[in-house]
Amino acid sequence: MKQTLEKLQELHRSVQKLETVLQEVWTNVDELGEDDGFKDLKKNAKQSKNGLLDRMNEFNQFLGEIPEDGTAAVDLEDAISELMDWVKANT
Repeated sequence: MKQTLEKLQELHRSVQKLETVLQEVWTNVDELGEDDGFKDLKKNAKQSKNGLLDRMNEFNQFLGEIPEDGTAAVDLEDAISELMDWVKANT
């Protein structure tokens, strides 16, 4: 069980880092959305025939697959903590 707890603790630390990184990602996305050059790029993509629209659609598709905040990471972090507590108390 000691090895299992160590692995759970490492996973817990990784999830904590994930939460921070997700917050950073969405801060940068918000800032990009406010950028005048990016706004122009989005507007021009609809009129462009050189593949820009495809690139913007791909960007938006993959962006939509990233959790919008760290909530999922926080929930996982809590679940890992509870699991570790249970293992410690019951083994």
